[in-house]
Amino acid sequence: MADNQDQPTPMPDAPQPQQPEPTGAPYSSPTPPPPAPGQQPPASPYAQSQQPTAPGQPVSLNGQPVNPYGQPMPGYYQQPPAKSGKATAALVCGIFAILLSGTILPSIILGIVAIVLAVKAVKEAGKDGKATGGKVCGIIGIVLSVLAFILYLVIGFGALAYVAAHPDAVSVTNNGSSYSDASSYFEKTEDEKQAEAAVQTELDKLKNKDAAFVQKLATDLDTEFSASSGYSLSELGVDPAAFAQWLLADFDYELDGAYTYSDGTGTVYADVTMRDAYAFASTFMTDAQAFANSVEAGSMDEATVKAKLGELFNAAMAKTADMTDNYVSLDLTKKDGTWTVDEDSWADEMEYLFGTI
Repeated sequence: MADNQDQPTPMPDAPQPQQPEPTGAPYSSPTPPPPAPGQQPPASPYAQSQQPTAPGQPVSLNGQPVNPYGQPMPGYYQQPPAKSGKATAALVCGIFAILLSGTILPSIILGIVAIVLAVKAVKEAGKDGKATGGKVCGIIGIVLSVLAFILYLVIGFGALAYVAAHPDAVSVTNNGSSYSDASSYFEKTEDEKQAEAAVQTELDKLKNKDAAFVQKLATDLDTEFSASSGYSLSELGVDPAAFAQWLLADFDYELDGAYTYSDGTGTVYADVTMRDAYAFASTFMTDAQAFANSVEAGSMDEATVKAKLGELFNAAMAKTADMTDNYVSLDLTKKDGTWTVDEDSWADEMEYLFGTI
């Protein structure tokens, strides 16, 4: 107790004077205190950050570094890549594929080109509205072309079916003459009938093996064979008339239209079936060439060689039974009201039919 009374009683702390708060700028930031000696000043929170630049590196007006090679620095705006011209080409081809879908093949080709160009454009420059549109139009053009082709087939078969069911409903008019497609029956004029009759008379000589015609044909064949081989058929022991008879065996024809004109000229066409002179000539020449290259031919005299060639000629007739179809057109003229076959036209057609031996 005595010890406590000897110690002094502490006095309470005096109140510290309060600093008045600044007025008039409630949102202004206080000025930072000056830095201590040797300490860097604190960075301003409102100052723009600047990237360090290498010595000598150019900078822009706002302090940003600039790439001296013209390329933007990473993190800055870049120019978008140029679009491929293939996208526009794809769109054009696709549109034309749709417009030309009725032509089938051109439309399909354009559609395929449009699709290919669109795919290449996307690979080169990324997705593009024109490339997508071109691809879609190309596909539509191809689909429409296929549908048009199917439609054409349906219409064609439908027309054929109608003609088959109503043969008398279709007729064709030509030079004032009409004929039915079903029966091929011509409503011929009188001049056309006379022209056909004149040609029929001449062709019947071949079909019926007229003696005078056969003899003339035999003479012509003999002369031509002699001119091409150096030997006549008679020298080979071949009867020219028998050869002419062989050529005319099974000869037949069918008239295929007559046309006459006001100037007194006309033309008649005919389908011809006859022995194949080309096949005969090929068979004979092959056998004759093989004989000429044989050792046997070298030991024969001329007379024996001729006889051997004659045997090969007759054998070729026996071996060749091929038939062929030909088409002839004979010109006619009208004299004194009568239609006759032009001699030069007839000679040309006979040369065409039999002059290859």
